Amino acid sequence: MKRAFTLVELLIVIAVLVSLMAITFRITNVVGDAEARTMTITRMQRLENCLSGFHAAFGCYPPVKLHGNRSFREQEESINWGNESEAWRWVEAVCRTQPVGCRFPFPEKMSGYIRELSDLIASAASSGEYDDVFSDQSMKEWAAAGFSSAADSAVEDRLSSKKDEVLWSEIKLFQYGVMSYLLPRYFVMMGGNSKYFEAGGYAQWTKNNQNPCDPFVGDAIQWTTVYSWVQEYDNGNGRSENVTKLLMMPSQAVCARWLPNLEGICLCDRDISLFGVHIKSTHWRDRGIFDSMEIQQLAPALRRACYTPDGDGSYRDQYILDSVTIQDGWGHEFYYYSRSPYQSYTLWSSGPDGKTFPPWIARDKLSGQELDLAAKWTDDDLTHMSN
Repeated sequence: MKRAFTLVELLIVIAVLVSLMAITFRITNVVGDAEARTMTITRMQRLENCLSGFHAAFGCYPPVKLHGNRSFREQEESINWGNESEAWRWVEAVCRTQPVGCRFPFPEKMSGYIRELSDLIASAASSGEYDDVFSDQSMKEWAAAGFSSAADSAVEDRLSSKKDEVLWSEIKLFQYGVMSYLLPRYFVMMGGNSKYFEAGGYAQWTKNNQNPCDPFVGDAIQWTTVYSWVQEYDNGNGRSENVTKLLMMPSQAVCARWLPNLEGICLCDRDISLFGVHIKSTHWRDRGIFDSMEIQQLAPALRRACYTPDGDGSYRDQYILDSVTIQDGWGHEFYYYSRSPYQSYTLWSSGPDGKTFPPWIARDKLSGQELDLAAKWTDDDLTHMSN
């Protein structure tokens, strides 16, 4: 007759199994964190190589204009430092005033696919099946209302009313972050509707870009001409004389010096090939909005990419922008800071917790909960400062 386990023996076995599982879980976390840290350092070094190449070519580091207010002092009374998530919302906006990523309208040929995604996510939000994804009411309303691409007629009137605005904060059409300087800007950012670049078009492009010259004869070129050349390139006509001129423009060609450093590390929604270098990452943390049709992954990614022309947070007439950026090993976009005359910079990762604090704000100016949060959020940061 076989003897059964006693209760004590069974409890001992359970305790041993729980201990082994805990040890395995800790080891897995340590390995995962080490991998993320290694990826972060590697990507940071490659990004630094690009920044050094830019400095060697132009005599300064990327002169990223402010895309917001670098101080939260004006909102000091509005910030509840006792509520960490609320405080982080304000602090993150300040940290992103010189963004790493660039944003721009999607190519016209993507409009149909964007509409398909809009219908898919609106249907999912209305079904009630994915309430865990649309966790708060505002996000559910946003998703159920659908959105448009920037090329759709639904948003044209609201966009056009802002066409004379230059600042990102006013129209949110072109964001000139670090990547807009490290990439050949025309090839990457000129895929949207021609009206954004034509004479009398959107000031946000024309006021932030100097008209280029024909590299063969030195004559100035209009933006509509450059736009048509970019379309030739996108359509695979890489051997035409116009595309050759485009490739030889100094402002575009110089990027080829450091582009190999960006191979396979960029978060972008399309597979972008520049001078033979594919910059799109295939890492699972760098999934773009077109990399998956699963609502669980699609909804948050789409919300991050959606904007309203007047920035009032409306759930109607939204549009989504294409983008290129670089994330650390934990799936958080890097941070960048450089002040005029742009002879130095700070590049950093917010670490595993995804939170950080502006390095330009002196700690001796902080006190109480504000100081405690700054210390907590920067404890795991990985930072590099230029020489």
